[in-house]
Amino acid sequence: MSRFERSSTLRMSLLAFLLTAFVAGCGSGSGGPDQILGTGGAGALDTTRPTVTSTVPAAGATGVALNTSVTASFSEPMDPSTITTGTFTLACPAGTAIAGTVSYASSGNTATFDPASNLPASTDCTATITTGAKDTAGNALASNFVWTFTTGAAPDTTAPTVTSTVPAAGAAGVALNTSVTASFSEPMDPSTITTGTFTLACPAGTAIAGTVSYASSGNTATFDPASNLPASTTCTATITTGARDTAGNALASNFVWTFTTGAAADTTPPIITSRNPANGATGVCLQKRINATFNEAMDPSTITTATFTVQNPDLSFVGGTVSYNATTVRRHVCSNKQSDSQ
Repeated sequence: MSRFERSSTLRMSLLAFLLTAFVAGCGSGSGGPDQILGTGGAGALDTTRPTVTSTVPAAGATGVALNTSVTASFSEPMDPSTITTGTFTLACPAGTAIAGTVSYASSGNTATFDPASNLPASTDCTATITTGAKDTAGNALASNFVWTFTTGAAPDTTAPTVTSTVPAAGAAGVALNTSVTASFSEPMDPSTITTGTFTLACPAGTAIAGTVSYASSGNTATFDPASNLPASTTCTATITTGARDTAGNALASNFVWTFTTGAAADTTPPIITSRNPANGATGVCLQKRINATFNEAMDPSTITTATFTVQNPDLSFVGGTVSYNATTVRRHVCSNKQSDSQ
């Protein structure tokens, strides 16, 4: 074999080796992520645009306190550097900018606009989050998110209260894999609902690790333990005066309640035990409150307009609100007809 032939063979062998190494590095043969092209598997690029999932005040709200803050929660973690007074603005009325500061709380993926002074009374306000707001992967909102609300005549100086809890105070035999929730009398500032203001100890003095979230739908805070709670133990849940409503009013005092765990985790799915109106009912009032009762305590943060819906014959959704208490989940469907008092 000539020197030229040996050199050509060597180059071809080296080229084949490099191609093999490239294919192996891409992971194309194992279904894993493509590290170079960024496609497939756990290493896939995030191309999903974030959305605004809820706001406080809600769109169309009236009688909003003059000293309120305005918040928006997102569907995924956002890049805090893109949540600014340039991307989150407030005007009362439209065209009249309100001065304020903007902050972002990764707990709850929530942006908050704090006005520098009280909002004008009895005025239509327009809040806007622009496409300059991006998630941590750099994806922007698909379009500007705009909503309006109307202020009331006076500031809010009323302290919020805890109206219900799950588990209830004094409950026994609580499942070890339960979450702990508390519902408030009014919308809260999500940035004040944290592991610093909502804690759990089982028994007293022994802190339980977990995460805290807030759902503006239902004004509900949820403590999710990182692992199962200890069996047959008295637990103490506490919400401190660090928790504040959107007007900055704190709880009058720490809210503390206790419950006792059972011997095992709850793995039984809940069921609906009754409905009103009944299935197949006819002649139902146009503004009937629609109720469903469960056989056990539910996580209020999962009872929302996304999980409890009403549809017209054409499959379009009926507008309304959903609320939850210890015994009933209720959807109030709005219409222009006379209200049904049931």
